Amino acid sequence: MDGLLQDVRYVLRTLKKSPAFVTISVLTLALGIGANLAIFTVVNAVLLQPLPFREPERLVRVFDDLSRAGARNVGTSVPELEDLQRSGVFEQVSVIFPASQALAGGDGVERIEFLGTSPNYFELLGTKPALGRTYTQSEWVPGCLHGVVISDGLWKRQFGSDPHVIGRRVRIDEDPYTVVAVMPAGFHHPGNTLGGDVEIWSACGFTAEPYPPPQRKRRLFPGVLGRLTPGVTFEQAQRRLDALTTALQKTYANDYPKELGWSIRIEPAQTTLTGNVRPTLVILLAAVSFVLMIVCVNIASLLIARSSARMREFAIRQALGASRGQLARAVLTESVLVSIAGGATALAVLLLAQRSLLALMPADVPRLAEVHADWRMVAFALVLSLATGVLVGLVPALHASAIDPNRDLRDGGRTGRGQSVRQNRSRATLVVLEVALSAVLLIGAGLLVRSFAATLQQNPGLDPQRLVAGQVWIPFPNDPKANQYLTPRQQVALARELLVRLATLPGVEQSAVGTAGDVPLLSNQVLNRPRPFSLPDEVLTQGNDHAAEFGAVSAAYFDVLKTPLKKGRVFTDHDADSTARVVVVNEAFVRRFSPQRDPVGRRLRYASRDAAEPREAEIIGVVGDIRNDGLDVAPPPRVYESILQHPSISPAVFLRTRSDADVKSTKEALTQTVHSINPELPVYNVRTIADLVSASMARRKFSLFLMSVFAVSALLLAALGIYGVMAFVVGQRAQEFGIRLALGATPRDILGLAFRPGFILTATGTVVGLVASFAVTRLMSSLLFGVSASDPLTFAVVPVLLAIVTLAACLIPARRATRVSPMNALT
Repeated sequence: MDGLLQDVRYVLRTLKKSPAFVTISVLTLALGIGANLAIFTVVNAVLLQPLPFREPERLVRVFDDLSRAGARNVGTSVPELEDLQRSGVFEQVSVIFPASQALAGGDGVERIEFLGTSPNYFELLGTKPALGRTYTQSEWVPGCLHGVVISDGLWKRQFGSDPHVIGRRVRIDEDPYTVVAVMPAGFHHPGNTLGGDVEIWSACGFTAEPYPPPQRKRRLFPGVLGRLTPGVTFEQAQRRLDALTTALQKTYANDYPKELGWSIRIEPAQTTLTGNVRPTLVILLAAVSFVLMIVCVNIASLLIARSSARMREFAIRQALGASRGQLARAVLTESVLVSIAGGATALAVLLLAQRSLLALMPADVPRLAEVHADWRMVAFALVLSLATGVLVGLVPALHASAIDPNRDLRDGGRTGRGQSVRQNRSRATLVVLEVALSAVLLIGAGLLVRSFAATLQQNPGLDPQRLVAGQVWIPFPNDPKANQYLTPRQQVALARELLVRLATLPGVEQSAVGTAGDVPLLSNQVLNRPRPFSLPDEVLTQGNDHAAEFGAVSAAYFDVLKTPLKKGRVFTDHDADSTARVVVVNEAFVRRFSPQRDPVGRRLRYASRDAAEPREAEIIGVVGDIRNDGLDVAPPPRVYESILQHPSISPAVFLRTRSDADVKSTKEALTQTVHSINPELPVYNVRTIADLVSASMARRKFSLFLMSVFAVSALLLAALGIYGVMAFVVGQRAQEFGIRLALGATPRDILGLAFRPGFILTATGTVVGLVASFAVTRLMSSLLFGVSASDPLTFAVVPVLLAIVTLAACLIPARRATRVSPMNALT
């Protein structure tokens, strides 16, 4: 310990004499360590940390798929939920039913994010409330419980953090409820929602009003959450569920036609929650690790150069009795101290800028609320700093330990030889590694740029300019007698009234009505679950053996969105509940289900979610594909019904304005219009489609931005690294160049001699980087769209760009070599 303290004091004295070296090293290391620390903190919170529930490894999501119909997550019925409860696979299962609800408050009616669950939901998660008590399975009733649980955010916003809120009465969808519990601030539902965190939880038995009678074909629930029975592994659970589905298909053959390929699939709850962002975060973590490696190479090169300048000092110390180990330890101590200083600087900046940095993250990244500074962040910063310091100082320490006093005191005095050859080889190797890593990052960034450009070139299937969409929630009370919009006729009347009132809005050119699932780039799996259907004129059809997404829109919907009609016709106002049912399909539907036949005139047979008997409708037209799920997602087959034949309790409105819309004023006008019909109808999610297009690309933009920053940083660091090596080599060979000039060599000859080593290093590093990139970029395939992982253009342009920058860095010291004075070099 005394020896270590002595080394620390010695290193601190020497570092005080080199403020420029310390500043450059600390700031460079702060860049590399800080970037890694920031990305790792997000990765740790989102991907690595288990969900904050009891035994989270036993939590799974349960999905029903129709694999042969090409449909995943089609929903679960009440009888299937009971099958899961009796299967022995699960200790507990709970419905998770995201929905909108209308909460009556002091300033009117507010739309809130609601989650319908089974009574055992909170028991299943093992979560305790901050106030009150949550409902339990012992309170199960066929219908709905009258107690609700509210979130911490709603408690603060709507109830002013009232500690006596338990027992307060609230009106939700015109039904009276009692607040029984408030959840802690850090509690979040571990699953997808319609948009935003859940604010109210309520429990139902789902076997009585307001829900229809249970049927196996009536897939009421969009999701199920389960806790595996203790001792049952994930693989065992899946095998048992496979056996269960086989048995159920035999018992209820009419409900599960073989042509559908019905199956039950489970996924770890954490995988379902974070699976979409996992590839992005892992790639960014790998990229930022490359940046740190380049930083390490640069600092190691600086330390080697510093060791070369201190070679005589080390030789004298060894001649006076210092061991090789002591010299190596001194160099390692120096690198570790500088690295710790860089890590501390990075940590301080991240702590101060944490909120600003998190604001840059896409809003759809799950678990962002759990990203915060804690002991893990500090521990990782310390470990990373120590590891970086050792890695940076390892090669310089080996050089310092190889000092030979007899040789280096003799040679180091004038010629600068001694260890210079070995040091030059080490620095050259480091530069090759630096250029190779930079090539990999640049190619990765180039692929993302090409992918982003390909995404922008995709036709969204509509014209987003001056197009505004908003949603309206129709309250659905538990008591049917209190429901003003219970019957389809009442819902159709509301849709007609909306169309009439919207047409009179000032500044509106066209208007239409659809469902929430018909809002482009805002839909999700909850809103757009595939539904099975059949084409009765197919010879081999046996029941519903296909699946597609369904929507319902008014006659002007496609005109408002400027979605082209490809064949047949679209709806008219005469396609109402009193006329024959008709549907319009998109091109994806035709490509998949009717590629060889004209779809117009064919008939569809399908089951409605709220009707026991199947419906049949005629296809009257084909429209272009609308990319509802994102510009980089292939549009699925979609069937559009007339909203006057199939109304919705969650309608959406679409407005084509005469000029660029002000969202705030448009929302106010839309809210006033809706409230003139019924003041109990909340209006929400009013946004321009252009904003939705931009938001749908937020994650891709974020990945592109960070990868570009990392790649440019790597390129600059590589240029600095090769410049430093070449400047050092030119300085060592100054006497040689002077002699050559004195003997008649031209400046051009000297330029070639000085430039050649840098060219060789650059070419070698580029080749190594290209080879590595062919392997590494395969891991990026999930992030790419419209471009392959081995895109020829990217692999051709990046080496040229890298060569231009790095060779320019070589040229500067090479040109300096041509200006060496022979007289000065020989003296």
